[in-house]
Amino acid sequence: MYSIKMRASKNDKHISGAETIVKREEIESTVNKFIKRALSHENGTPNFINVKIEEIRETIKYIDPLPIKTIECNNKEKAREVAKNILRNQGIKENIIEEAFKIIDKGNMRGASLLNLEGHRLEPNRDRGVRVKCISTSEELKEKILKNNIGTERTIDAIAIATKVIDLGIIAELCLSDNPTYTTGYVATGDGYYRITNLKNKGESGGRVFFVDINKGDCENIGRLIRDLENKPYIIK
Repeated sequence: MYSIKMRASKNDKHISGAETIVKREEIESTVNKFIKRALSHENGTPNFINVKIEEIRETIKYIDPLPIKTIECNNKEKAREVAKNILRNQGIKENIIEEAFKIIDKGNMRGASLLNLEGHRLEPNRDRGVRVKCISTSEELKEKILKNNIGTERTIDAIAIATKVIDLGIIAELCLSDNPTYTTGYVATGDGYYRITNLKNKGESGGRVFFVDINKGDCENIGRLIRDLENKPYIIK
């Protein structure tokens, strides 16, 4: 099995990315699909596209996805209150939740922020953030999501990230797409993956925050978590 990662940017500003795990005979078609995705993205035409292909030598972990639940909201204010309630139920304090939304609304991060329960950001590079890599969803799960109208193509990508990070011990994830026209975001916890419509307005920024129970000075556990998020291979089945 091989990990394929794509990142596209324009003048060092992130445009789009994609990630999957495939068999050797699927490499060429997957790379072509990722390049087409990069060149036709609504965030603009990139002037840099990086595609990385690596053989996976570590044992792949196969796990079931988080339960997918969709919550329809008419406006951003209602949607954000729903998201905050889910996070509060995980024991996350109000000021920490507000800080997470500030990080996301600022935008311009390539990866996720690691925010601990005291409000400290733990990612070594705040511009780059932490990238969740070496993930994929099974063809059976993709078909189930699309055929049963459980979600969209975006859901397929997101459920892989959300399921992996929760399995690695992240308390919760808050995510809004950086695509200007896509306003559905999500909160993921051990209880499920909650798709929330209208979590932002059209044209607004997006981003991703992982809430973690790690002290600011605990370099060993911070480093281990980042390594696992970026390198431990998962297929969500």
